[in-house]
Amino acid sequence: MAGPPDEEVPEMAQERRSSALSDHYSRPASVTPTKRAQVRGILEHEIDSELSPGDAIPSERALVTRLGVSRVTVRQAIADLVEGGVLERVHGKGTYVTGPQVDSRLHLTSFSREMRDRGLLPATVVLSAREEPADDEVAYGLRIRPGRNVVRVERLRTADGTPMAYEVGNYPSALFPGLLDRELGSLYDVFASEYGVVVTSGEQTVRAEAADAHQARVLGIAKRAPMLVQERVTYAGDRVVELATSAYRADRYRIHMAITPRGPRES
Repeated sequence: MAGPPDEEVPEMAQERRSSALSDHYSRPASVTPTKRAQVRGILEHEIDSELSPGDAIPSERALVTRLGVSRVTVRQAIADLVEGGVLERVHGKGTYVTGPQVDSRLHLTSFSREMRDRGLLPATVVLSAREEPADDEVAYGLRIRPGRNVVRVERLRTADGTPMAYEVGNYPSALFPGLLDRELGSLYDVFASEYGVVVTSGEQTVRAEAADAHQARVLGIAKRAPMLVQERVTYAGDRVVELATSAYRADRYRIHMAITPRGPRES
């Protein structure tokens, strides 16, 4: 007499579900990654090979079902990719593939040239431009007397249509008469072609800062989202020609620098 049909024990069911991981992610047993790392690797592969910037990834529930892992594991893997700038969460909508990050090597060049050097199409939206008396802080930075006129230009910088940076620059009116009548897209080009002023050096500091409501609205990010803020003083010879603050989206921009030893190495 035949016995009852075999039932799949829980361990066998788990092995069957977990095979999705092993099929996608195979390594020697001695270096087998955690499930979190495996899920992250699978997502990275699918993002690179199947998805484009702006595409949504599958829902957490779909990933749990397909990969046979817990929701906690999926959330941790996604959080790793969000932190790394590969994905971004949009509240109430889902998780999406971000655009590529731009590496800055901290040399003196215009935003437009830097983006073109990386194969991206730069564009500038002038949000406001006006002449006004310099307050104490601006006057100190530009090495002019307080109350002297400066041109204040507020701009949004984009790359391939993606908002990258919100910039506020101050320029001495005496050095650039009629600047408000010029094209204010790439100011360094205007300085050279219209005024014979070629920037030669600069001093720059970088800090981390959370976006305020205005910056968030301009850049299309959440309020208090992280930014990299660059404060720059630019020179033409020994003259200060620019005092500017540029707030870059931290999910689109990163800084690259070479590090060398200072002085003889200690044993």
